Amino acid sequence: KKRHSTDCLCLIGIIAAWFCMTIIGLIVLGAIKDDALQPGNPYRLTNTIDYQGNICGISSGVKNLEKGYYLPDLTAVCVGSCPSSADYSSFFCRYEDQAAADASSVDAYTLVGEGRCMYKVATKEYLNRCLPDMDTGAALTAAQSASGGNYTGTFQYTTSSSGKEWFNNFLADVFTLQGYIFGFGLGFSTFVAFMYLYLLRIPGLLTVIIWGAILGILIFLLVGSILLLNLSASWANDGEHSDTEVTGMKFFGYFGLACTALYFCLVVVMRKRVNLAIGIVKQAAKALATMPGLLFVPVGQAAGLIIFLVPWVIYLLYLASSGDISTQTGTYVDSSGNTQEYTYREFTYTTNTKYAFLYMLFCWFWTSEFVLAVGQLVVALSFTAWYFTRDKGMIGNNTVIWSLKSTMRYHLGTAAYGSLIIAIIKTIRAVIAYIQKKAKRSGNKLLVYLMACLQCCMWCLEKIMKFINKHAYILTAIYGYSFCKAARKAFFLLLRNILRVAAVNMLSTFVLFMGKVLIPTCTTFVCYLALVYGTNTSNVSGIVAPLVFVFLLAYWIGAMFLEIFGMGIETILFCFIADEEMFEVEKRFASGELMTTLQKTAQSAASMKIAPEPEVKQIEPSAPEAPKEETPTGVQAAPEGEVMV
Repeated sequence: KKRHSTDCLCLIGIIAAWFCMTIIGLIVLGAIKDDALQPGNPYRLTNTIDYQGNICGISSGVKNLEKGYYLPDLTAVCVGSCPSSADYSSFFCRYEDQAAADASSVDAYTLVGEGRCMYKVATKEYLNRCLPDMDTGAALTAAQSASGGNYTGTFQYTTSSSGKEWFNNFLADVFTLQGYIFGFGLGFSTFVAFMYLYLLRIPGLLTVIIWGAILGILIFLLVGSILLLNLSASWANDGEHSDTEVTGMKFFGYFGLACTALYFCLVVVMRKRVNLAIGIVKQAAKALATMPGLLFVPVGQAAGLIIFLVPWVIYLLYLASSGDISTQTGTYVDSSGNTQEYTYREFTYTTNTKYAFLYMLFCWFWTSEFVLAVGQLVVALSFTAWYFTRDKGMIGNNTVIWSLKSTMRYHLGTAAYGSLIIAIIKTIRAVIAYIQKKAKRSGNKLLVYLMACLQCCMWCLEKIMKFINKHAYILTAIYGYSFCKAARKAFFLLLRNILRVAAVNMLSTFVLFMGKVLIPTCTTFVCYLALVYGTNTSNVSGIVAPLVFVFLLAYWIGAMFLEIFGMGIETILFCFIADEEMFEVEKRFASGELMTTLQKTAQSAASMKIAPEPEVKQIEPSAPEAPKEETPTGVQAAPEGEVMV
């Protein structure tokens, strides 16, 4: 059947959400006047707030003093510029003390001891703040000497020259070996990922690994249980162990034998499904190898998030800086042991502003999940097209382009619907976390426990909905269903094939875990060999930092690659089930080991004189068909009544 647009109202909804977010942004930017929200100024966040609560460079009286210089009492004063060299006869003081300090250095050092003034040290500007750029211990000694004995304080800024030196060397090593970092971290790791797929397709290799692990666990359980029973028997005769210890060891031995028997029964029941799962993993690896363009799907998702984040972050900064500044009082203990008071300012927000924050957070949740859902639909459509095309040799990157166009044209609403559900759950979790934080501050333990329970329930609900959403997107890719229908069909399909799904999920989890370990480890090891034996490393302080970067980049590439692979495995499984339920044996699209599995299932059904599963006639194949004018190279027409893509 022809595809049609699904869940259009949800697509309109997310567009309306973006429009409302833009209106809020324009209000806090000052482009639109509204009494509900005040315009903001991000400089209120980045500039220093002095001891009187003035914002340096913003508030009246200090508009020309943009920098903040810190005093011994941990407060700051606004200054015109940060001193680049030390001057122990010149001081920055509280405004009411500045004249006295300028008139007499003796009085100035007395004020330094009281925390109301500070001599000038060499500084560097960072976010409009003057931070020390020298050995502060030496500065303290020089200040005590320059005071002529009038200053005996011990205050000094806390700095770490060793940490700074280490960080500089770290950056220098990364810059020097950047070719190795990006060459191995991005290029070689991609090669290793494709080699991993190739290894999975080698006949018998994956089967040996999986069944070896399964039988190894069985042997481990059996041998371990027997050893425990033998140990309990030896303890019973040595006269050194109590009857309780002997009984306890014997209990664990018999318990281990019971677990071994249950595990053996599980292996017997699941053996055919494990073989099916191995075949599905191999087919997914083969499909991904023929469509390398799928690796650019995460790149497109990242680009989409960046496009959204640019205005979103700007709006959020202006919103955060639109609050009122209130004066608070704090205390600290000086070097003499006396308690001193100081004032500081903090932002307070109106109820409307808090709701605006919550709405901005909701927009982020919805958009990020929407971008993720679009990527999952593109991947599912690509694997669906591969499965339901008989001539696999004609499938390639054009199939990925067709999948992207079909998703954009028909199923953006479905992605918006599924992501909306997750966004609502995440927003509720954020509100619960806010209430939980408030309850902790107030000391209400009952409310804290209640919120913790609710948070746990919402976390479970989020995981369940993400699982259902992913499989709903796969059914949308196969049949062209809307989200609700796809989710309902996916739920009952999972129930009908629960053992198959369990086997595939366990096997895919194992295979994906091996890939996540193998790809970054192999890449980092080869990079290490290249650095140690293939280049001169005398001009770098160490290779640890570059290797860490290589490992992180390779892990990111591996995770991106295997996320697509995992989605492909799930899609191939659902395509296999749809193929089995919709078509006669001779018309099915399965190939390789999957076709063998279907034939064995049909033979077993015939020998038992049972009909095919009742769902065969209930499912109507619809829409993995592309419009004729958009049909990509490699997609051929299927016989009448079959799924077409």
